[in-house]
Amino acid sequence: MLSGRGRDRRRYAAGDGVMPAKVAISCNKKEEKRQKELEDRSVTGKKTSARMVLIKILCIFLVPFLLFLILLNVYCNTVYTQRLTQNNQTRLAMYESFIEEDLAHVQYFMSDMIANDVNFASIRYPLSDVNSYLQGQILREKFESFMKSIDGISAFCVLSSETDFFSGAYARENTYVEKENIQAYLQKLVSEEDDMVTDWRIQKIGDEYYFIKIMGQGHAYCGCLIAVGNMSRKHDDSYLLFENGGAFLSYTDTMEKLGVKIRENKGSYRSGSAGNQFVVQGYSDLLNANILLVEEYHGIWSLQSIPLIMVVISLFFAALIVLCYRLLKKGFLSPLEDMVETMEQIRDVEAESRLHIVSEVQEFCRINSAFNSMMDRIQKLKLLAYDRLIQMQQTQLQYYQIQIRPHFYLNCLKTLYGMAAAGSYGQLREMILTMSEYLRLVMKDHDVSTPLSKEMESIRAFIRLQQLSNARPPELYEDIEKSLREYGIPPISILSYVENSLRYKRNDDTPLKILIRARLLENEEEQMVNITVMDNGSGFPQEILDILNDPERRLPAERLGIHNIEQRFSLLFQNNCSFFYRNIDGACVEIFLPYSEAGRS
Repeated sequence: MLSGRGRDRRRYAAGDGVMPAKVAISCNKKEEKRQKELEDRSVTGKKTSARMVLIKILCIFLVPFLLFLILLNVYCNTVYTQRLTQNNQTRLAMYESFIEEDLAHVQYFMSDMIANDVNFASIRYPLSDVNSYLQGQILREKFESFMKSIDGISAFCVLSSETDFFSGAYARENTYVEKENIQAYLQKLVSEEDDMVTDWRIQKIGDEYYFIKIMGQGHAYCGCLIAVGNMSRKHDDSYLLFENGGAFLSYTDTMEKLGVKIRENKGSYRSGSAGNQFVVQGYSDLLNANILLVEEYHGIWSLQSIPLIMVVISLFFAALIVLCYRLLKKGFLSPLEDMVETMEQIRDVEAESRLHIVSEVQEFCRINSAFNSMMDRIQKLKLLAYDRLIQMQQTQLQYYQIQIRPHFYLNCLKTLYGMAAAGSYGQLREMILTMSEYLRLVMKDHDVSTPLSKEMESIRAFIRLQQLSNARPPELYEDIEKSLREYGIPPISILSYVENSLRYKRNDDTPLKILIRARLLENEEEQMVNITVMDNGSGFPQEILDILNDPERRLPAERLGIHNIEQRFSLLFQNNCSFFYRNIDGACVEIFLPYSEAGRS
C-alpha cells in the first residue's frame, strides 16, 4: 500500500492532474516578481546602512581606543623588558659569583693537597703497590668528605702517569660506564702532558659535558670533574644553563623543544619558537663558557602597575562604551538576538519558524526577507532529499549483499564435487539436504538488516556443511544474550567472518574452534552492542593486521571481503560503528554497534 506521498508521486508520473510546464513557469515568474517588489518596497524610505553604523562606532570608540592601546603596549613592553633584563642580570651575576666561589674553593683544596699532603706525595714517590693503594684509599676518603661540602662535584681523582695508579671518589648518580669513561679520559690526558696546572676546561665524556680541572707535579695528578648538568638549575619556568661554541651544554633537548637560539654578543633578547622565552647571558672567565638564564616571557601583564593602568583605561572609556552600546543595541544587537532566537528554534526541529526583524538597517530587512524565502525552499527540498537518501542507501546495501554471495556458492559447489569424486554418496545426500537449508537461508531476499538469530541459523548450517566435508570438522560455540537475538545486522556479515576462519585455519591437526559472542554494554551515557568472532586458527598476518586497524588503509585484493562487510555495517548504522582486529591464539574480530532503533528493527 502506497502512502499519500507515494500515491501523489505515481499520479503525477502518469500525467494525471499535472500542471502544464508553461503555466507553472509563468506562475513562478509572477510570484518572484511580486516578492521582489515587496522586498524593494520594504527597504525604501529613511534607512541607515550597516556600513554607516559601523563607521560611526569606529570613529567614536575603536580608532582612539586602538591608538591608545598601541602606545600603551609599546611603553609597557619597553618598561617591562628593561626591568626584566636588570633583574635577570642581577640574578645571573649572583649565580656566577656562587659558582666561582665554589670553584675557587675546589682549586684551593687541590693546590693544598698537591703542596702539603703527605699521602699525595706518597703517590708521587711510591714505596710499593700496597703503599700506593693504601694512600689512595686515604685520599679517596678525603675526597668524599670534601664533596659533601660542595654540591655538584661528579668526581675527584688522583692518578699517576708513571705507574698507571688511579683512585677516585664519585657521586652516587655516576654509573659504572661513566666511571670507566672518566678514568680512561684522565689517564690519556696526563700521559700527553707533564707538570700541568690547567685552567678549567670543557670536555664531553660519553654523553655528558664536564668542567675539568687538572693539577699535578712529578707524574702525580689530582683531577676534579663537575658535570655541567649538576651546575645547571631549573626553577619553575626558568633555566640556568651553560653554552660554549654555539652549543648548549645542558638542557639541550629542552632548549631545542622551546626553540631557543643562541645570539652572540647580545646581553638580553627574546627567543623561542613563539618568542615566549627571555634570555640573559653572561660570560665566566674562570670556566671559559657563557652562562645563560632562560625563563618564560610573561609579557607586560606580569607588572604590578598594569592592573592600575587598566582601571584608569576602563574609567576613561566607560562613557564611550555606554554610547557605543546604545548604538549597537538599537542597530545590531536586537535584530541579531531575534535572528539567533529564530535559528535556535529551527535547530530544535521547529522548521516552521520564521524571522520577524524590525530594524531601520536595510541589510537586516533584506536578511529577513531572504531568510524566510530560503526556509520555504528548504522545507520543500528536505523531504525530497530524505527520500532520495533512503533509496540510495538501500540500493547500496543490496549491491554489497549481492557482491558477497557468489563466494559462498562457489565454496559449496567445490565441496559437493569433492564428495562426488570420493564416492561418499551417503554423506553426499546428507550434504545436499544441509546445503539446501543453507542456501535457503543465504539466498533469501533479505531486507537491509536481519535479526542476529537468523544470522546464527545461517552460520550453523554453514558449519554443518564443513563438518560433513572435512576430516577435521570445526566446532562452533555460541554466547548470545537473549536481548540481542532480534538485534538487526547486515545479512551474511558474521557468516563471512566465519568463512574466513575456515579459510585461514592451521595446517596442523589442531581442530578449528570458533566462538561467536554478543553482549550488551551499558554505561551512564549510552548502550553499545559488542559482537566478537574468535578462532584458534593462524590469525592475521602482522602486515594485514596493521592495515586493518589503520583508518587510512588500503586493503589488498584478497581482503576486500572485510572491506565489503564494514561498508555494509557503516551504511546500516550511519557510520556509527567500530571494528578492531587482533590476534589472541588466533584471529579475533571485535565489532561495536549502537543499541539503537536501527539495530533493533
